[in-house]
Amino acid sequence: MVSPAFVKELREVKTTDLGIQFGASVTLTDMEKHLRLAVQTMPVQNKFEALKDAEEVEQQWENFKSAIMEAATEVIPKVKRKAKQKWMTEEILNLMEERRCAKGNKEKYEQIHKKVQEKCNMSKENWINEKCKEIEQQRKHAPQCTETLRKSQEREHSYQLGV
Repeated sequence: MVSPAFVKELREVKTTDLGIQFGASVTLTDMEKHLRLAVQTMPVQNKFEALKDAEEVEQQWENFKSAIMEAATEVIPKVKRKAKQKWMTEEILNLMEERRCAKGNKEKYEQIHKKVQEKCNMSKENWINEKCKEIEQQRKHAPQCTETLRKSQEREHSYQLGV
């Protein structure tokens, strides 16, 4: 039997273009030491260097704003919106997103808002009709019927943060 401590590849720490690779037998202390050294010696890309070049306040503000927005999009993941109601479809969610983007244009916003309302009403009515049919089919079996009713009244709660 061979101890992993005696296998060179398992104890090795390699620095490549893609990052740092640790062998399976590298201790946590050694990992911490290598990572701290890498962080200290890593070149920092300063996105705010452009602020020094701009002379006007407006240009400085635009450079600062773009640097913050770029950093935010790199670091904070975009969270996909999830339907809060069981009857909402992907089409409704897409229309809602389109409506959100059209807030500056009142006519377009109102037009999309009407579409969203129509789609929501139709989808909800279809969903309720479908649930009623299920309940009618299960009315001979009381436990299944009550379970279907209970599930139809539940709401999905999703609280997520995102940009």
